[in-house]
Amino acid sequence: MANMPTGRNGVIAAVNGISRRKFLGHAVLGAAVGGGVAGCATGPKVPGTTPKQDAQYQDKPNGLERCGLCKHFISPSACEIVAGPVQSDGWCKFYALF
Repeated sequence: MANMPTGRNGVIAAVNGISRRKFLGHAVLGAAVGGGVAGCATGPKVPGTTPKQDAQYQDKPNGLERCGLCKHFISPSACEIVAGPVQSDGWCKFYALF
């Protein structure tokens, strides 16, 4: 380490032409991108246990809102929240667009 260039306070200034500031900037960017990609990975959807009555489930859409467009819908006839089979044209109070 005796031959390494040093900056203020004897800290290594640059190695292989990369400054500490640039290295840290790239490290932060890499961590942010890696964390974002990992956040997209989800496990398999598991059918829910909330009774249909508690979810105010109905076998018809509520306007344009319907189970088939909901992020909780598990094709062909299940839901991550509501218990039992649900219709793709059904609706409940937990509806959330994708």
